[in-house]
Amino acid sequence: MIPRYLINPAYSTKIYPYSDCIMIGSGIAGLSTAIRLSKHDIKVITKSSPSTSTTWYAQGGIAAAVKKPDWWKKHFEDTIVAGQGLSDKKAVEILVKNAPSMIEKLIEIGTKFDIAEGEISLTTEGGHSHARVLHAGGDATGEEIEKKLVSFTKGLKQVDFNPDYFVLDILTFKNKCLGVIGLDLKNDSIEIHPSSNVLIATGGIGQLYELSTNPSISTGDGIAMAHRAGADIMDIEFVQFHPTVFRTNDDKLFLISEALRGEGAYLRDCRGNRFMVGKHPQEELAPRDIVVKEMIKTMDKSKCNFVYLDATHISKSHLKIRFPNIISKLKENGLDLKKDLIKVSPAEHYLSGGIRTDYNGRTSIERLYSCGETSATGAHGANRLASNSLMEGLVYGWKIYQDIETKLRSPSKDTVREILSDINKIIEEGKNIVKDNKIAAGTRIDIKTLISSLRSIMSSEVGILRDRSGLDEAKGFIDFHIGNQNLYNRKDKDILEFANMLAVADLIIKAATIREESRGTHLRSDFPDKDDKNWKKHIIIKKDKISFKRVE
Repeated sequence: MIPRYLINPAYSTKIYPYSDCIMIGSGIAGLSTAIRLSKHDIKVITKSSPSTSTTWYAQGGIAAAVKKPDWWKKHFEDTIVAGQGLSDKKAVEILVKNAPSMIEKLIEIGTKFDIAEGEISLTTEGGHSHARVLHAGGDATGEEIEKKLVSFTKGLKQVDFNPDYFVLDILTFKNKCLGVIGLDLKNDSIEIHPSSNVLIATGGIGQLYELSTNPSISTGDGIAMAHRAGADIMDIEFVQFHPTVFRTNDDKLFLISEALRGEGAYLRDCRGNRFMVGKHPQEELAPRDIVVKEMIKTMDKSKCNFVYLDATHISKSHLKIRFPNIISKLKENGLDLKKDLIKVSPAEHYLSGGIRTDYNGRTSIERLYSCGETSATGAHGANRLASNSLMEGLVYGWKIYQDIETKLRSPSKDTVREILSDINKIIEEGKNIVKDNKIAAGTRIDIKTLISSLRSIMSSEVGILRDRSGLDEAKGFIDFHIGNQNLYNRKDKDILEFANMLAVADLIIKAATIREESRGTHLRSDFPDKDDKNWKKHIIIKKDKISFKRVE
């Protein structure tokens, strides 16, 4: 049996003073919301350093229709097309309509976007019909935005940063959020942080796979804790793989931005032939799911585990301005972007689903919010349009701010007393299970081997191509390990992360098994066609209950 909490709240040794709002995560979603709410008592909790987030790794840029003849309706149409029939139209409209004003807010806090001929420079990426992707530092957009957000937030007196702190679970009572329980990684202390507003913005799930562009902290913690608390999880079968990832000489992965193809680079098979010509009107700039699908076909046909990315026909001066980081990384590996064909292959990149929210970022648990890659607003559908992710964090963070701000204008002392009282009830309930107040050491676990095995089976059976037999095999692995009680009530970060990874993997496998069709980033070799009649709908998982929401 899977326990409600990774670590029983009865083991907590400290309860902090009440906070108006807690942000779990320090990427664009968490920090932009913290900035907006900074006149209140805000706590930002992050598992690593404040700047270690998926936002930092976003090379390509951020999408917004900021220059005519482009406008929000064209951005809307491109997003809908990329979503393969599952995008929530209202969610998309909220995203793209508010995108230009979000750019203005980033500029106000000092973000320096690249300029060409006196105007903000724009490029095109996969699935976009216009050049609408803004970039900074050439190919360091996420880094520039994250630096400015961290710097600005640290200057706000009301925002309390808590780095190296692992949030374990959301505390709930009668479907109301009470705050969080966490493990201070600096001193192994289990502590409770009360709050009537909690935002989960913990990023992606990339560490479930052998090859991923995500940072090492992306273990799906936010989705796992929301699921244990009873929140709705939606569209989690749609795992997006980025087409162009380069393997370095020391066997690490380096993302090569889609913006390089936006500037004219080609994809070639291992014999040197362009393979996207004739496969899609936008050729190399087709939506990512289509490009990855054609890459897999091409690699299988040619018996190669890579394709080539070719930028040799682009001027050297232009490459130097736009892609300094990519040029530097390739140079470290003995390659010249202007002269050499670059071997690339797909790697896990982005989860289009997650914790289901409404248009204000509210989850199905009262006072609990989710934003960014951890959330499922419905805007991405079955496949995220390139460079919509950073913007989604900004726009829906703003919607969350508006919702929370309305409540905080007239705070209730009764609410705080009620929260503290309910937390004490949870602790007392936990004591009925705990024999004493000390956590037992537990059986020794070879956690590195277990994590490696999970990543291996997720990559082979729940990766780009799936079928029922492979999904069943992966499910068998999950079922064997997920109920192991030695994974819980342990002050061991790696073991607790593995428990979260198992929970998220289980959700992905369940949804991928149920969806008997191929749509967007979900490709079933045993159900190769899209089936609008039966499957133009969202799969929603809550605990062990499965429900569906039809998309009109």
